Amino acid sequence: MSRVLAIARHTFAEGIRMRIVLVFLILLVFLLLRMPFALRGDETLTGRLQNFLAYSLGALSLLLSLATIFFSCSTLSTEIRECSLHLIVTKPVTRFQILLGKWIGVNLLNLLILALCGATIYGLAYYIQSRPEQFYRDRLQVRDVVWTAREAATPVVPRQELVKAAEEDVRVRVERGEVEEFKKAEALATRLTELLNQWRQVEPGGYRVYEFSGLAPPEREDTVLQIRYKALGLPLPPGELLAIRWVVLDPETQTPLAMRDTMERSGETHQFLVNAGPVVRNGRALLQVINPLDPRSNTTVFFEGEDSLQLLYRVSAFEPNFVKGLAIIGLQLGLLSALGVFFSVFVSFPVACLCTATFYLLALGMPWIMEVIGTTAQVHLGEQDPYGRLGPAVRAILVPVLKYGVPDFTHYNGIGRLVDGRYIAPSLLALSAARTLCYGLALLLLPGWLIFKRREIAEVVV
Repeated sequence: MSRVLAIARHTFAEGIRMRIVLVFLILLVFLLLRMPFALRGDETLTGRLQNFLAYSLGALSLLLSLATIFFSCSTLSTEIRECSLHLIVTKPVTRFQILLGKWIGVNLLNLLILALCGATIYGLAYYIQSRPEQFYRDRLQVRDVVWTAREAATPVVPRQELVKAAEEDVRVRVERGEVEEFKKAEALATRLTELLNQWRQVEPGGYRVYEFSGLAPPEREDTVLQIRYKALGLPLPPGELLAIRWVVLDPETQTPLAMRDTMERSGETHQFLVNAGPVVRNGRALLQVINPLDPRSNTTVFFEGEDSLQLLYRVSAFEPNFVKGLAIIGLQLGLLSALGVFFSVFVSFPVACLCTATFYLLALGMPWIMEVIGTTAQVHLGEQDPYGRLGPAVRAILVPVLKYGVPDFTHYNGIGRLVDGRYIAPSLLALSAARTLCYGLALLLLPGWLIFKRREIAEVVV
């Protein structure tokens, strides 16, 4: 292990002296120091803080990824080209130890830069959130929406009641001969989906009460919760503006506690705040959704999808969440550094950079790539298929290769959750480690070692 650490220390020192890494670091420092004063957002304290977190962490991830690609691809290929690796291979050190030491050295430098820049970003973010606010509600939004870690609760689905009603409807239809016995399971699934959609609908002039459970008790009397929704108007109301009345009920007595009227665009995500003190009782909250009767339209309010109505509540502090967000960035850098060292084993520096950068772009654009090749479409008909008649065969090959060979960096991403004040679960951190760090190490330590072991470092001259 001492030999591996010696190579890691040498690689770490090499990275500090590398000019291109220094250029990326200077650019990053300049951006971080400039952003708090250049990014104004919507001129609210919340907007300034969210903009700074989004752009600073995004710049940190991008610039450090590019620096990692250049450094990891050059550390081994340069030594092979300049023959300085000859001095190492003559020592009592294995090829495996060389690869592992190179990878550890690159990531030691990444860890140092990530820690220093992370501390700088946190300090500047703390400075921004401590600035005077324009109005008191902005201070509550900063404290309980951004500078926190929240989970999203969705309404409790009365699944047993819906299943029982669906089974009764299907039984009646079977007795009447409307449904054949061998199609009973299919009819039950269809009817259950219909009842679930009806439960998510509020008819014109009607109302529905949704229950949220498992909520954490508020820490203060003035703690606020955020209600986030994406409602569709069926059919579209005049001007596509959907009117909804929200009534917060006491979970025990069901008496109204607060009321709010909204008039927002249909099909878009909106949110508003409510006081959590009287709302949450024994981990429960009740929300009544009223669809006001409008004589000009006959619009039904429909919450499409499980996440179309959410209640966000605090479960942890901002600081642990911030550290986990930086850890996810570090895991992605671990994958890129492993790829860079792997490619530099058997190709030149420019080709290794090109291959690693291509992989990085694929990992960033996975959702768009999957959509382009047609995996999100339900049915492909004739000319609508981007690959024509060969579409099914192409997707049968491409989808597994992309799905299992390239991790989706947008899925294992903590920046968006940090900006939104959402809790980064340990499971997401574990999945990110499995799909990035473990994948990169497996690629580096198995095929990379086998290729490097059989490669002649120096040509034999007779």
